[in-house]
Amino acid sequence: MKLISVIIPAYNCENFIEETLESVFNQSIGSENIEVIVINDGSTDNTLDILKDYQAQDKITLIDTPNRGVSAARETGRKLAKGKYIQYLDSDDLLTSEKLEIQYKALEKEKADIAYGDWQKFSEKNGSKTFLEKIERQIEGDEQIALFNDFWCPPAAILYSKSIVDKIGEWNMSLPIIQDARYFLDAAIHKGKFVYTKGIMAKYRVSEGTSLSQRHGEVKFVQDVFTNAKQIHQLWKNELDTRKDKADALISSYRYCVRVFGIYNEKTLFEKTLSKIYEIDSNYIPQTSKPMQYLSSVIGYSKAEKLVSLYHRMKKI
Repeated sequence: MKLISVIIPAYNCENFIEETLESVFNQSIGSENIEVIVINDGSTDNTLDILKDYQAQDKITLIDTPNRGVSAARETGRKLAKGKYIQYLDSDDLLTSEKLEIQYKALEKEKADIAYGDWQKFSEKNGSKTFLEKIERQIEGDEQIALFNDFWCPPAAILYSKSIVDKIGEWNMSLPIIQDARYFLDAAIHKGKFVYTKGIMAKYRVSEGTSLSQRHGEVKFVQDVFTNAKQIHQLWKNELDTRKDKADALISSYRYCVRVFGIYNEKTLFEKTLSKIYEIDSNYIPQTSKPMQYLSSVIGYSKAEKLVSLYHRMKKI
């Protein structure tokens, strides 16, 4: 069996890093087929001391760095990985016991580049886990469009070949919030072959809270979505005249950004996003909503969006 490299970025995760590591060590394929690379990303709690104990037992390769963010930590691990296959794993998520074996075999059998499977959300409070929604989905239609629009898996549910990882190259540092979604999309952009493995492959921890305000958190997320859409727009620009599905996908993403920026009165971002829609269709009239379609045909799409945004802001007040 060929080596699998498991790359774990770790930042202030003293409460769950041990369980995450044990989910790797308890894989059915056996530890001799796995290398575990953990990047301590400048933790200020007891994470580093816990990791040093595992390092002393020769269970992990430990890299200690200043805090640079999760993308930089994963990138450090990627450059060190020796395996034919790469498993990215966040420090608070869990692999199910046969995950690596199932996906390894699927990749070998199908001569594929990316294996993805089902996953389950869970929360934990006072040491007690509550298992929540199961996400059981396959990619449908054009893979690039599906992964750009709405299909997402946590890194824990995916296994990449080293060959597609090398083609993707560096993690996209310009997308601090949705970088893992973009990495998955980049695998499709680089023509990777996907294979679906049925069954729960990973457990995804749902945060119990956030220090960000709702407004700050949502706007930052949508700024990432907007940046990503602009980058994909550039990649697809020569296809948009003949690929209406890609043009529609971009407009759908931009319209989502317009609505959020409008609700939070982010005027500059609102105008920039509208301009991207008009780059694709200078006479754009939305077809998804009859009232919006009618309003746009009467006063123009830009003015219609501004009016709808004003309505939503007044409603929130």
